[in-house]
Amino acid sequence: MQRILHHNKGFTLVEVIITIIIAGILGAIALRSVLVVSDTAKIEQTKAELNNIGFAIVGNPELENNGIRSDFGYVGDVGAMPSNLDALHSNPGGYATWKGPYIENRFSQITNDYKEDAWGTAYSYSGVSISSSGSGSGIVKQVANSTDDILINQVSGNIYDADGTPPGAVYRDSISIRLSIPNGVGAYTTKTTIPDIGGYFSFDSIPIGNHDIDILYTPSDDTLTRFASVTPNSNIYDEYYFGTNLWFSTSGGGGGDITMVPDSDSLSNCNTYNKLDLWIENNSGSDIVVTSVTLTWSSPTAYYSKVEWNTILVYSGGGSGNGTGDITIFTPPQTIYDGTQVNISVLLFKSNPGSGSPVDMTNTDFTVTFSDGSTFNFTSSICED
Repeated sequence: MQRILHHNKGFTLVEVIITIIIAGILGAIALRSVLVVSDTAKIEQTKAELNNIGFAIVGNPELENNGIRSDFGYVGDVGAMPSNLDALHSNPGGYATWKGPYIENRFSQITNDYKEDAWGTAYSYSGVSISSSGSGSGIVKQVANSTDDILINQVSGNIYDADGTPPGAVYRDSISIRLSIPNGVGAYTTKTTIPDIGGYFSFDSIPIGNHDIDILYTPSDDTLTRFASVTPNSNIYDEYYFGTNLWFSTSGGGGGDITMVPDSDSLSNCNTYNKLDLWIENNSGSDIVVTSVTLTWSSPTAYYSKVEWNTILVYSGGGSGNGTGDITIFTPPQTIYDGTQVNISVLLFKSNPGSGSPVDMTNTDFTVTFSDGSTFNFTSSICED
């Protein structure tokens, strides 16, 4: 019986080499894809952690309580930028105002985890920026445009009694406004001021955060307790009213004897001179010397640069101007004689002190206070060009 032998042919050397090359190429492509995915994940992880560090420093603006921002991070509690990232996790010096930790490690076993990016490289912290260099290209988180935006803000306001009367010259010295802020080294400091005769006051160099304001009227021991929510790069303005009529009535001379002639105000030339006119009168029985006037309003933002008394220029701001609550000194002082009326003109309301575009003051609620304490309120009419 004849037997047929079959020979199984194997791979040639060339086929083996080609197979190895193809496998190598496919492996390299797969490895590169894995590395790209890994780097992308590290970049996103680092960006998320930088955001959390930023929130730890200046707070998360989206966290609110009854519509008021509630989170200002380390700066809101301490009143200064942290000297290093360690201060976000550990109290930097027994600070009583420190309420951290403001950030946690991802892994409790690694104490410095929050200070390193996904590549294990330490973050660089300077001023208002935190940066990662682990990726090679650099990832930066900016918490503000400058430290001034975080630490140098303004809180201002006006104080009135229950019927909207400002304190005037008679009562302003009896009012104390106290603003409590963290001092940057673990304690609180209190800034104190008194209002001007129109009730206006302001505080400068205020860090972000929710800060307590106490307004004390000494003669009757009345105190208003409020707070100011200071956000970055802000000028916070509010109005504060006592619960009773502590001062003179606005229907009369306002503690003085100058009154406004009813419905005597007018606005004109609002595209050029922006002129507010009103008439005042003196029926006190004696002459009154007037050395200044204070105009107070809540909006719009505007500054005037001239005041005339019966067409006599008594104030010229030159290249600057006065805004709401500013005392405008008359040069020279003027006298309103008993039984007479005087025209007061306030001119050149502009968007910036001494410059900018004209501002239409139509339907603006004004409080006018003269140096003798006379005060009255009115709402301006529609501008007549």
